[in-house]
Amino acid sequence: MPIRMTGLVSGLDTEAIIGALMSAQRTKQTKVENKKTKLEWKQSVWSSLNTKLYNFYKDYAGKMRLQGSYMTKKASSTDTAKLTATASSSAANGAYSVKVKQLASAQYVTSGKLGLDLEGKNVTTSTKLSDLGIAADGSTQINIAAGSKKVTLNITEDTTVGDFVSSLQNAGLNATFDSTQGRFFISSQESGADGKFTITTATLSQDQQAAASALKTLVSYDTLSAADKKKADSVLNNLQNNVPAKNDKESNEDYEERLEKWKSQQIDTLIGLSDTKVKADATKHYTDLLTEDYKSKYLDVDGKVTEEGKQAYLDAKNKINDTWTDEDLAKAVTDWIGKKVAADIKTSEYQDKIKDAALTGEVTDLEGNNPSSIAPNVADRKSAIMNGVDEYIDQISAGVTPAGKSALTALGMGEIDGGEVAEGSDGSGMVVISAKDSIVQFNGATLTSSNSTIEVNGLTLDLKGVTGDEAVTLTVTNDNSAVYDSIKEFITQYNSILAEMNKYYNADSARDYEVLTDEQKEAMTDEEVEKWEGKIKDSLLRRDTTLGGLIDAMRNSMMGSVTASNGKTYSLANLGIVTSTDYTERGILHIKGDEDDTEYSDDTNVLMNLLNEDPDTLTEVLSKVTSNLYNTLFDKMGKTRLSSALTFYNNLEMNSQLSDYKEEIAKWESKLNDMEDRYYRKFSQMETALSKMQSQQNYLGNLMG
Repeated sequence: MPIRMTGLVSGLDTEAIIGALMSAQRTKQTKVENKKTKLEWKQSVWSSLNTKLYNFYKDYAGKMRLQGSYMTKKASSTDTAKLTATASSSAANGAYSVKVKQLASAQYVTSGKLGLDLEGKNVTTSTKLSDLGIAADGSTQINIAAGSKKVTLNITEDTTVGDFVSSLQNAGLNATFDSTQGRFFISSQESGADGKFTITTATLSQDQQAAASALKTLVSYDTLSAADKKKADSVLNNLQNNVPAKNDKESNEDYEERLEKWKSQQIDTLIGLSDTKVKADATKHYTDLLTEDYKSKYLDVDGKVTEEGKQAYLDAKNKINDTWTDEDLAKAVTDWIGKKVAADIKTSEYQDKIKDAALTGEVTDLEGNNPSSIAPNVADRKSAIMNGVDEYIDQISAGVTPAGKSALTALGMGEIDGGEVAEGSDGSGMVVISAKDSIVQFNGATLTSSNSTIEVNGLTLDLKGVTGDEAVTLTVTNDNSAVYDSIKEFITQYNSILAEMNKYYNADSARDYEVLTDEQKEAMTDEEVEKWEGKIKDSLLRRDTTLGGLIDAMRNSMMGSVTASNGKTYSLANLGIVTSTDYTERGILHIKGDEDDTEYSDDTNVLMNLLNEDPDTLTEVLSKVTSNLYNTLFDKMGKTRLSSALTFYNNLEMNSQLSDYKEEIAKWESKLNDMEDRYYRKFSQMETALSKMQSQQNYLGNLMG
């Protein structure tokens, strides 16, 4: 906004005068802005009402038009401590005899209590299996099979109790070791016979051990990180347990292709581990060369810092403390050299050298000369690994030999093959609970399930205890109380939405209420502003033709008559659902005899009587009435040129009007700005003229002395 200096000559309050002139002009713009604000409020009211109408259409009218909604069933049991059930609408009414022979259970293994290890220490997850007396020369393995998963743990000097627990978990089992109790707790994740698992031990032959050892040597297993060792162990496990089998529909050629692809994946993992070792050796080689190179430049034979080293240290923006001794400076420079070398190794130059070393198996000096071998080249390593994989598969495919003496004994367990084991009398032995399916005799037919529920004939049986030869009787009947509650809830929701629509349509006029200006709001409290604007918002749909048409359509649909298959004509009144004689309720429905209806609670409950005596007719009539309402609402929210689909009001028309108001307001803003500038120019011209006249008067006055 420009800075205007006005009234300097005339002494007039030009801004106040122009402000008064503009205030009258801005009234026209304010009227448009008020129309826009009211339309936005109206749009907000309709949007909220539209959401409620659509939810009622979808969740209530849509449900109650379907006869299946009136076919709710219930199942009662003569022994709820042993058996309960829920019935779907498809369950046939009648009595059913059920015997629960067995409940499903998961397989559980609790090991015997472990004592101290060979060194007299308490066993923890960090305890090595070799310290529990298990051979760790590569000849012993523990095999875990759970469903389709098989995991092999080859026991080495580094294998721990925690590794055993991890192997159990990798096989899909729940497994922990409680160091306080000194016991393993193992279970299948799901109940049922399919959850059975086995834990057995085996002894590898010398040839099998040699094949495994050869593969580990090819990837420098002993030097790998813990994470990379797990990758190598995973490959060995796959080669033993997960070699793809040929399926019946597969040709020999397709199978060989699939097998080679799978083997390539395992080989690629091992090659990656081999590359990791070579790259680590190459990194160390160039790190050592760089370190020696920098030390030869920056330190003399006595280990003191040379002038070149001191200058390089300062050039790298390092500071030298005046109190440092020669030894202090040498240490600081040596530390800096270490950091500099580490940074240099990460540059593309040395990363390329390291990558080349992984390919060729050779390293050079800093100038790229004098190559020397640190490993076979990648092709030779790959070939050796491929041969090693084939040899291991050949050896292991012959099968492993069950261990003569189970290594599991040292873990408080024996060989676990799915059978049950009871705890010894001393309370310290292993306990095994086998996996079982639930077994039920339903009207004499034997049914099984992997868990404690069984679905049959529209019933869901919830098994709670074994009945033995004693039968529990399940009785399926219509659940009239649930149907009644559904009808009541539908009527409640209908009344709620109709009452809100009536409130808006019959609201008091707010003709004398206009949208408040900012100045008016400042002079009122927040509560007064809220009440004022609420009065306007409540009246925005007063006598609205769209709303009125919707109210009439809904009421006509609900109060109309339908013809049942028996040829008779019915309305809701015949079902005990009526409107009040109080016309001010404007179509609100009541259920005669309902305990919550204060006006009709003393009447006979016709609706409940019909549910008990003639449910078919009631179902047919109600579904037809609500279908009429559903179809009416569907038609009312159809897409038109004024409204979008699924919308009960003219939202497109309102959007267009809002756009017009915004455009009109923008035009008024521009017009009023131009008008204001014109007023200021005229007053400025007046000030200029007065200034000239004053100058002339002063001149003449001076001449006349």
